[in-house]
Amino acid sequence: MGVSTATASLLLTMYVVFGILVGPVIGAISSRHPTRRSRLLVLPVIAVQVAAWIAVIAWPEVPPLWLLFVLVFAMSTGGPGSMVGFDHTRTFNPSHRLSTATGITNVGGFLAALLAILLIGIAMDAQGAGTPDTYTLDAFRFAFLTQVPLWVLGAAFVVIERRNTRIHVGLDEPRTRRPRRRARPD
Repeated sequence: MGVSTATASLLLTMYVVFGILVGPVIGAISSRHPTRRSRLLVLPVIAVQVAAWIAVIAWPEVPPLWLLFVLVFAMSTGGPGSMVGFDHTRTFNPSHRLSTATGITNVGGFLAALLAILLIGIAMDAQGAGTPDTYTLDAFRFAFLTQVPLWVLGAAFVVIERRNTRIHVGLDEPRTRRPRRRARPD
């Protein structure tokens, strides 16, 4: 982005500060609304991050500093937002499965992060921008777009599994299929 070392340090520092500020807010909302965490927290966190990334990627030139702060804020919601997964795990799994469920929750987040890093790296290499000497803003823009399938898959599975979980614990009724009409004999 061409920012100074001091500005880059400020952006990274603000990432931590924003995370410290937003974490308790997300925690409070999560504890007060245990059956609506997905809609109140998880999906909005994904949406805020997607919107910020798309704004930065789509900016016609080097994004302005204020937009980089917006991106840093959006990204800082990811850590506390991902902790909501552990609340879901504790709330909706039987106690004899909590350790396994917690492990799967933990691995899922790390797997998504590693896949994002891998896809971004592959995209950079495929464009011939594999070293700092060959990096370009456009190469990074294209590479960061590889996160889109992960966002879509993540959000889709949150919606699907939210419905399944709510049915499983008795908060929602399963959808019933309409009975097929029998063909009337002539």
